[in-house]
Amino acid sequence: MHRPSPTTAAVPPPAIEAHSGQLQVDAPASRERRSRLRHRQLILDAARNEFAAKGFSGCQTLDIALRAGVPKANLYYYFHTKENLYAEVLQPLLEPLRLASLLLHEDADPGPALKAYIEARVQIVQGFPLRSKILCSELLHGAQQLPRTWRESLEAQNRSEIDCLRRWAERGLIAAIDPEHLLLFIGAATQTYPTLGWQIALMNHNNGPSAEDFQGVAATLTRMVLGGALPASDSRPELPARALAI
Repeated sequence: MHRPSPTTAAVPPPAIEAHSGQLQVDAPASRERRSRLRHRQLILDAARNEFAAKGFSGCQTLDIALRAGVPKANLYYYFHTKENLYAEVLQPLLEPLRLASLLLHEDADPGPALKAYIEARVQIVQGFPLRSKILCSELLHGAQQLPRTWRESLEAQNRSEIDCLRRWAERGLIAAIDPEHLLLFIGAATQTYPTLGWQIALMNHNNGPSAEDFQGVAATLTRMVLGGALPASDSRPELPARALAI
């Protein structure tokens, strides 16, 4: 019977050898990739806090790098410009805002649609308090630092919401109110917690709003909006009894 020589028997199968070689190549690459992602996220987290505290103009890239604990050169390596970093910090807000806007459309029932819209706007602020504060400040300063495509998208959403409210009013589904002012009222009221955090903490004797606080904001706003916008027979929605002043 033929028996393989010791040398032949010691040679590992090609598949195992290839697999082993792949692991040796991929392990350092994987570690490097994780390191890059970690540094990138550290910069984004630091930038979010710095932009929220100082605004775009008052924030220095060196301050962001120091907060992140990375060399300043890393910031430019990953994001190239301060403007790019600013846009990326705000990026997570775009899709939630778009989805909230879609809740207001002509074929919807105004009462449930407005309630859902208000709740969605409050949830955005609850989920992204610092980013919401940054965007609010940016809009107050004319949205100069937002990319053009973002401004166009937000403007289109705003026009769609206004058109929806106007058509509802024309059909007698809501009162003949100024849609621009109604949207500004909802937008300003939902921004209360991220922009007036110190005042809210002073009023509530705590360090920040809780989940119940945000539910109270949504309930209060919904009562106020629907009470003034809907016909008298539809103006008393079923909402939680507890509601905070905003």
